Amino acid sequence: MKKIISLLLVGVLMFNVFLADGLVNKGTLVYAKSTSKKTSAAEEALGYNPAKVSGDVMKITTKRKSSFDEMTDCYNSFTLRTLKEVLKNSDKNENVMISGASLMFALDMAAVGANGETYKQIARLFKKGATKRDLVSFANTYRKNLTKNGMVNIANSIWINNNNLRENNVEVNEEYLNFLRKYFKAASASLDFNDDAKKIINTWISDKTKGMIKDGVDKLNDETLMLIVNAMAFEGKWAKEYSESQINENGTFTNSKGEKETAKMLSSMESYYLSSDSAEGFLKYYEGGKYAFMAMLPFDKDISMSDFISGMDEGEFSEFLQSKSMYDVETLIPSFEFDYDINLNNTLKNMGMELPFKESADFLKMIDPATVNPNLVVYIGNVIQKTHIELDENGTKAAATTIIEITCGTTSVEPERRTKRVILDRPFVFAIMDMETGTPVFCGAVNSVA
Repeated sequence: MKKIISLLLVGVLMFNVFLADGLVNKGTLVYAKSTSKKTSAAEEALGYNPAKVSGDVMKITTKRKSSFDEMTDCYNSFTLRTLKEVLKNSDKNENVMISGASLMFALDMAAVGANGETYKQIARLFKKGATKRDLVSFANTYRKNLTKNGMVNIANSIWINNNNLRENNVEVNEEYLNFLRKYFKAASASLDFNDDAKKIINTWISDKTKGMIKDGVDKLNDETLMLIVNAMAFEGKWAKEYSESQINENGTFTNSKGEKETAKMLSSMESYYLSSDSAEGFLKYYEGGKYAFMAMLPFDKDISMSDFISGMDEGEFSEFLQSKSMYDVETLIPSFEFDYDINLNNTLKNMGMELPFKESADFLKMIDPATVNPNLVVYIGNVIQKTHIELDENGTKAAATTIIEITCGTTSVEPERRTKRVILDRPFVFAIMDMETGTPVFCGAVNSVA
């Protein structure tokens, strides 16, 4: 059977690929694994020193409640809901691409350092009641799955602002950093946040996105305690290359305004047809068969991509992919390239993650307990994502970086305090406690101090 699909409306793409590799200690990038023979400019600047995680790792006491398949469904739902929120406030005529994966990795690293309701609001983005073990286990397994054939690279890093540490007289919790090193392969380094630091961080992002995102960080603020950064890159060659006869340099693409644009159009016969009540599409595979380009073309030629996605329920996207059936599918794809960037603060707030952006948030697990004081506030300042994609007759290149700014300072409002007095001027019981396990190492009673 034969199907003909001409992609005349390509308005929205979802990029869900990732990349991983590093570890870190103060002042020096420390990597558990390197996929490149040459060190990057950022690694050279910070000092490249392959090493294993050393020191204590923060403990997670919660147990895993959800399977990988359950978390996969939740991740797909999270990505679609995020895209819907982004499109609500986007120009209906602009190209949009987000990476749910990049955002997830960055949010998971922030969630590890959160407590109480602050953590719950981040976790509910993915699944109500999800434990830290659920988030970490899924992220770790998913990262390994994505990167196993070498087409996707994922890198995580933590950049700590020495200026903020000095201003607030605090230190970052080394056990928190060790946890990110162990489970997220996250590199970390301490820098004085200035123009030189911005160049170093942007060099790292550029290296990890294979030059596709060169200016991930626009500016650095003294109020920023640290940047939590994920960077991802995908490079895939088509399994079936386009021949010269399949390339039309003077094709026509009708944009969302109804205007005709000259475009390089790529024609091919593919094997997998997709359909639902509202759209049809196809799969075009990349080399190796693990990844494929999926196209969705609404039957309604007049509907905007924003309205189309907004009207899609959470199960329809998965059902669309599962509708895969064998046909001879005549396809036409435009060659295209674009960049996209967005501040995701309002998007995440509208999805229910409000408290983490407030001074009343609790991210104190990120701070060395010995340096915490009652007036200290630690919260998310900004969540920024930048993406890039280019598709042509050879294949597809795509990249994403997500940057979470963790802000640290002193509260602008004097916290409400309830006062109690405990005066040890008579016999009392005491203990020296292991606070991780909640067990007494020494205990006794004082009846006399004479």
